[in-house]
Order: sequence, then C-alpha cells, then structure tokens
Amino acid sequence: MAMYVFKDAAREHKLLARDAQRQDKSIRFYCPNKKCDAHMYVRSLDGVAKAYFGARKSYSHEKGCPYTSRGFQPNLHDENGFKFEDALLSLTRQSKTQSKSEIPREHGTGEVRPKPIHTIRQIYSMCKSHDCSDLYNGKIIGQMLLDERSAYMYPKGVFGWRLIELKYRYYSSDRKEIALVGPSNGKEYTFIVKFGDERLFKEINKIVYENRNHLIIVAGEWKSSGKYNTFCTEFKSKKQLAIEK
Repeated sequence: MAMYVFKDAAREHKLLARDAQRQDKSIRFYCPNKKCDAHMYVRSLDGVAKAYFGARKSYSHEKGCPYTSRGFQPNLHDENGFKFEDALLSLTRQSKTQSKSEIPREHGTGEVRPKPIHTIRQIYSMCKSHDCSDLYNGKIIGQMLLDERSAYMYPKGVFGWRLIELKYRYYSSDRKEIALVGPSNGKEYTFIVKFGDERLFKEINKIVYENRNHLIIVAGEWKSSGKYNTFCTEFKSKKQLAIEK
C-alpha cells in the first residue's frame, strides 16, 4: 500500500492519502513506482482508520514493487509513539528476547494494541510508502531515509541517524570495512561501514557481497570520514542491515 500516489501517468501531480476527498474514491490513481502500472484507489476514507492507497487485484503491482499490500500498514502501528533516533539507536544494540507476537493484545480482551515500528524493515517500508517530503510523527521522511527521491535534501553530505539505500562497491579485510555508494544530487557519495568485531564483519560482508546486485539498506549514525564526500558509521548489530531484492 502507499500513503501517496500520482494523479497522472507522467507522475507529475501527487496526492497524499490525508488529502484525499470523497470524490476521489472511484478515481484510478498511479503507483509511485514508475515501473509499476498498478491501478491505485483510496481506501478507508470513511472509517476511523487512516486513509491509504491500494491496488485492485485485477490491476495489481509489478513483482518487487515496494508499494504492495505486504508493505507498511499504517493502522497496525502507533505513529505517535515512534521516535526515529531512538529506534535507530536500538538497532545498534544486541537483540533481547522477543515476544512471539509483534503486535501485543490487551490482556483478556483480544484487542490489538498497536506499537511503534521498530525494525529496520518496518522503518524502511514506512518511509518508502510516504512521499519524501511528507511527515511521520512530525519527522520529514527524507530526513529519515536517503534514497533517490530525497537526494536533493543532502547537498552538503549526510550527518546523523539515517537509513540509506546503498549499492556495493568494495570491502577491506585489513580495515574491516565495507564501502558502498549511495544516491546523491549530482555528486557521488561513498559510505564506509566500519566494524569493531571481526566475526560480525565476515558475516555481514558475506551477506552484502552475495547481494551486491541488490539494494543494501544500512541504518546508522553517519559522520564525516575525513575524506571528501565520504561518510562512515559503526556497525554493531545485524539489525542495522536489510537487503531489498
């Protein structure tokens, strides 16, 4: 599903889900993915749930499209409880014992109690479902995820907590580093992922290398490396990595 669509096939005129009106209910809109010809329609406009856009089964999404129904579902999560920096900081820590239910229920009621998104894939999916200039709990989407859409927001580099869509470049076993390339607005930014633990480096490097033809999503606190247009982060947990195939 998507939290925005386009009114035209050229993808020039956007419509955000929160701005949709009753008269829009029967109108076919266009998927944000230019390679996808799914017929998008507004959903949940009259209910208490948040409005969103979904595709009809007869004109569904292309395989691999990030705006399918398997993506972000806004009504299953607590937007007001989401704190971006805290969520990314948590990704750098070792996993604790998880409960079997990702979305807990109120004891004895069977009622679903939504909780904030917290995994890298949930956060990435949320960001992709929104327009990069939109907000999620007051935070600009493009200031959470650097991708081709939001590259214009980073004319002077990338600093602070971010998720970044990256492509493989090379690795250094001696330095325990993986170098990747990310989107930029007319510039080439290099992102260095540094490891303090050799075993973790070997494990992640194997995953990244085997998926070098796919998008590699890394969450971290990015800083200047001291080299021009090159930024770095410390990798401490497997939770900081996702592969988008």
